[in-house]
Amino acid sequence: MSEQETPPAGTPARMVPPFPAADEARKWQEIDPEHLAWRRALVERELRLERLDQWVGYGFRLLEHAIVVGFGTAFVWLGFHAVDHKASMQVVPMIGGGIAALAGAVLAVRNRKE
Repeated sequence: MSEQETPPAGTPARMVPPFPAADEARKWQEIDPEHLAWRRALVERELRLERLDQWVGYGFRLLEHAIVVGFGTAFVWLGFHAVDHKASMQVVPMIGGGIAALAGAVLAVRNRKE
């Protein structure tokens, strides 16, 4: 493999080589008639995998938002319940700690490196 054919160090592992130009495609067609169909199938499969990865990412972000809203609602309900039963001072550390943990988890997820 020559120096020109080696991919740069920062390229992702699943990178598909670009589709050949017309003159190169003709050469491949002469050498192996099935090669271009194989390469097209490879590119289409990689594109499907990329779309699937994007949808999975969207699903996890939606799940993150649902968990944050659910815990936020639970803490508000717990606070109102504690005030109604005149036990608000006993519940303050639990609600404060829970909210701090929830905020820390959200910030950790948003600031992680991809």
